[in-house]
Amino acid sequence: MTAVPRVTGSKLLVQIGNGANPEVFDHDCLINTKRGVQFSSEKTESIMPDCDNPDDPAWKSVSKDGFQATISGAGMLYAASLGDWWDWYNSDDAKNVRFNVTPAGYWQGAFKLTDFEVTADGNKDTATTTVTIVSDGAVVWVPVP
Repeated sequence: MTAVPRVTGSKLLVQIGNGANPEVFDHDCLINTKRGVQFSSEKTESIMPDCDNPDDPAWKSVSKDGFQATISGAGMLYAASLGDWWDWYNSDDAKNVRFNVTPAGYWQGAFKLTDFEVTADGNKDTATTTVTIVSDGAVVWVPVP
């Protein structure tokens, strides 16, 4: 039996492009504990009637109408980059983002920062952040050769 190679959380990195030419992607320390990516699709559903047995329950047919990727991240507040994230949230600008899965490859596309939260549970607790970044157009998978 071949064991599945383990991919740890530290191998999942949200890397944000700097907009330069050539563009450089770097992981910001603001996302330092939790990160994930979710892919979803808008759909249209139709009930396909059974012409031979019209009283029986029928199967649904699904057509995909649109795709979206949502990256979520969280961590201890990294104050050094707080201003950059705040500026991104306050704009309608998309940034090129990679969700890197080392050693397999990465998903890449333009993303907008749609949710940004800074919290702490108590006076002595460490402040934390959570972010949600939503795709603005196509997202592609780039495998490592």
